Amino acid sequence: MIPGPALRGWLADRSAQDESHRRVEACARRWSGHPLMTDIDRALAALPARTPEAVLAAARRFLDRGDDLSALVRDLIASSRADGFFRPPFQPATSEIHTGLLLFHNDDLSLAMGVTGVEMLAAKKAGPRGATSIGFSGLVTLFRYVKAGGATLSFWEAPRIGENFVASEAGTARLVGRRRIEDGEEIVIDGRRQSFVIEHATSDMVYFQALVRTGAAPLAAEYDSRTLALIGTSSTDEASSRIQLMVSLLRTMERQDAFPLFEELLGAMPQFYTRWHIMREMLAMDANAALPALRRLAARDPHPEVRAAAGQTLDLFFPEATADQEGLLCRA
Repeated sequence: MIPGPALRGWLADRSAQDESHRRVEACARRWSGHPLMTDIDRALAALPARTPEAVLAAARRFLDRGDDLSALVRDLIASSRADGFFRPPFQPATSEIHTGLLLFHNDDLSLAMGVTGVEMLAAKKAGPRGATSIGFSGLVTLFRYVKAGGATLSFWEAPRIGENFVASEAGTARLVGRRRIEDGEEIVIDGRRQSFVIEHATSDMVYFQALVRTGAAPLAAEYDSRTLALIGTSSTDEASSRIQLMVSLLRTMERQDAFPLFEELLGAMPQFYTRWHIMREMLAMDANAALPALRRLAARDPHPEVRAAAGQTLDLFFPEATADQEGLLCRA
């Protein structure tokens, strides 16, 4: 990076840097203690039942506070104008076509404001197009469009993603409608069975988003936009994803002393895909020691795909153990 005069001056001036940091900290104090933020925190904590519908209702009450949200935006704009090196005290939320700020986050709900850039959207659609997909997030999400940007959305459905999701029974996605949305419009997408695609927009789309984590499906799913068939899934559970990462890291580091921990986790994880990931890493670490656990998965795991994968692994890599097991069953 080649800094311009303003950045060079700021980097050389410790007092200017300190003043920028003070502005960020002051803004964070103002809004972390503002009723807009504290009320939603209390409302979620007081819910008698943590259902997606109840969390969504609390999110709507937050979004209905238009005066407070306008004051927040005005404050961020004024702070940015006063100091070119001011950074809003909110986590950025960005993608290829979206940029925004995460205003609130806990285990039940994330609230953000953002912009879908029409130029970013056009660049993505005009660029080299490989295989494309329709994503089903597994989460209930509300979008409230301050400016709809003249956008046309296509709406899609697929079989509901449940706890016992099986890829072979996933079916196909189907188009259920296509229409233009208007300024001020609100749409709710149940990502366990619904999705949408931005087909076209004439200007930037400005929106608030409420993403409900309560009642999430175990998986997000992607369907091929041409064949409409399932092409992949991914976890919606952050803790499960971190466990998979740590298990793989420990196996790569050849931490044999972690093997008992793997066995403990295998029996504790509710996500079927996490159990199979742990089983694979156990086999890679010590196949013979992992064999009893593999047999248990093949015989008793509650998910059919895990049972099938474990059984196929026994047949392919432990044929003698499989024969011994069958012999025991016959004699019994």
